[in-house]
Amino acid sequence: MKNLIEVKSMYKSFNISNDKVDVLKNINLNIEEGAFVSVMGPSGCGKSTLLYILGGLDSATSGSVFILGREYSKMKEKEKSALRRQRLGFVFQFYNLIPNLNVEDNILLPLLLDGKNPNKYKKKLDELLEIIGMTTKRKFTPRELSGGQQQRVSIARALIFDPDIILADEPIGNLDSKSGMQIMKLFNDINKDLRKTIVQVTHSLESSHYGNKIVNLKDGKII
Repeated sequence: MKNLIEVKSMYKSFNISNDKVDVLKNINLNIEEGAFVSVMGPSGCGKSTLLYILGGLDSATSGSVFILGREYSKMKEKEKSALRRQRLGFVFQFYNLIPNLNVEDNILLPLLLDGKNPNKYKKKLDELLEIIGMTTKRKFTPRELSGGQQQRVSIARALIFDPDIILADEPIGNLDSKSGMQIMKLFNDINKDLRKTIVQVTHSLESSHYGNKIVNLKDGKII
């Protein structure tokens, strides 16, 4: 299996007043195609910062981050933006759905932002609605859905471009335990059936077991 993500001697620091705070320290990490990786650790250990750097939403202070064979530091911002839209799918804790758009339109939104014609993705939309079990709720708005259903919509939205990698930041952190495990089962199915590489940040040891690799962070270091 080839590596879709490679991180080499990566550090991330912030300057607060006159102090330098090291959030991530000498991170070395390879993530193979088809992996389902859970990044775990206590609050404040740098988990989400690592995920945002992997997704090109933040930049490393030093070291190298390669995504799909390309090094972020050598890419123009326009190239990064295109890669994020088309090759990466993002799932966040709070769903980030547009309240006045229905399920279909929320899923199709990335296409509109990229200038694509959503009418050409009707078959893809139908397939995704079937995968997330929301075919009968395609015209519902977010306020008519439970938290678990809203997260299913956000997962379908992340998949609309058929990305290589899904990055999920505490995807069940806002759900009850039953809904959370249903979402983790969905991620597991997406990993196995659609062969998507998934990297999730989680506090939950139970949810981490749905993947096939655990990366433990403590005080900004992989342990």
